[in-house]
Amino acid sequence: MLPYYSMTQAQGLSSLLKWEVHPDFSREPVTLLAGSGSVRKIVLGTILALLATTADVTAVSAADAGNTGDGTLTIANPAVTTAVKEGVYTVVCTDPAVDTGTFEVSDPDGKSIGTAKVGVAFGKQIRFTIADGATDFVAGDRFEVTVTKGDINPNAGKVVAWDPAGAAGSEIPWGIAATTAEAPDGTDLDLGLIALRRQVLCFEKGIVWPDGVTAAQKAEALEALEEQGIVVRTA
Repeated sequence: MLPYYSMTQAQGLSSLLKWEVHPDFSREPVTLLAGSGSVRKIVLGTILALLATTADVTAVSAADAGNTGDGTLTIANPAVTTAVKEGVYTVVCTDPAVDTGTFEVSDPDGKSIGTAKVGVAFGKQIRFTIADGATDFVAGDRFEVTVTKGDINPNAGKVVAWDPAGAAGSEIPWGIAATTAEAPDGTDLDLGLIALRRQVLCFEKGIVWPDGVTAAQKAEALEALEEQGIVVRTA
């Protein structure tokens, strides 16, 4: 009987990438943050996060004193995404309803960034959930969210593996690794890691998820990627 051999081969890009508009447009070379105490390794298919410009961002909410509804707005943890602006965000009820309602969210420049519904988490630039109270909201009820940025993050613009429980930008999906790369302990890797960033179609089976990730976190990550033009087919 002839001997039988088997081997396990690391997945290639074709296991992840189904389509892209053009490599020069869809792919982007990125800097991998230095390892901390050991080598920092990123394998092909890892969801990447871009570290934010600021290391410390605070968001404080306040209900308008003239509100009729007595529901509350609770800031999430983390409170913001990497796209957040410093200043005051307004959250105004535009479509009241019994035990619910819809609010228009505007950035500090007065530009609408979306709508938030009572009881549903909002996650664009600022992250929060509005809860219903004993008295329903009426049109014009409002909240203000004041965002203050702290010290400049020296690691801004570098990437790490996405961590849904992270901070400083590591909690926000930003791209998908198209190569495997390692950053030595204490030294950034400036060349060698390529990210899929825009106008791509990927296979979900090619995604390398972090340990302990939940189904809800996966769904939120895929939604965040799709908003950037990174579409992941789950079937």
